[in-house]
Amino acid sequence: MKNHGMLELPNRRIDKTEASICVLCVDDEVEFIESAKQLLELESSFRVDLAYSVKDALEKMKSKVFDVIVSDYQMPGKSGLDFLKELRDSGNDIPFILFTGKGREEVAVKALNLGAARYFNKFGNPETVYCELVHGIRQAVAQRKVEKEIWDREERLRAILASSPDAMIVTDMHGIITDCNIETLKLLEASSMSEIIGKHYQTLLTKEEQKK
Repeated sequence: MKNHGMLELPNRRIDKTEASICVLCVDDEVEFIESAKQLLELESSFRVDLAYSVKDALEKMKSKVFDVIVSDYQMPGKSGLDFLKELRDSGNDIPFILFTGKGREEVAVKALNLGAARYFNKFGNPETVYCELVHGIRQAVAQRKVEKEIWDREERLRAILASSPDAMIVTDMHGIITDCNIETLKLLEASSMSEIIGKHYQTLLTKEEQKK
């Protein structure tokens, strides 16, 4: 077992008004990961589960939903990069933070290319390491929340378009059509959306309508 020493616990002020963030920490270094759990849970909004291998982590994810994963790189069996790739290949877009002592730049690049949200070196001044990780977790979770809200809003718009009995188009800020519904195709006697999408909306109007 690797042994890099335990992180010391800094004094943190607990804020009980924050929404809970469920964190899954994955690392085969028992002392380190248990110390990290204590550190993170000093932040009142963090609820931390531990996994000591990728296999263990995948089992825990079958029965519980997590907001973010914080994983080591070097572990027996599958590495942190293997774990990240397996998640992304299966369509799981949970925020993933690589938290490792392996400081090679190529590891960070590979992690980011595979879809990691952040990459942190877990060794250094405990206070600095802890603060950076906490900030990174909050940023990753907040970013995913915004992305989900945007996706949900777009899904609602698509549902409105699809179900509307009226012809409807969507344009960008320059007036270029980016989407339309079936009723639009019927109205314009178009055979496919490709005949409409990409055009300026004014091309669909008569000259008299364009003046108005």
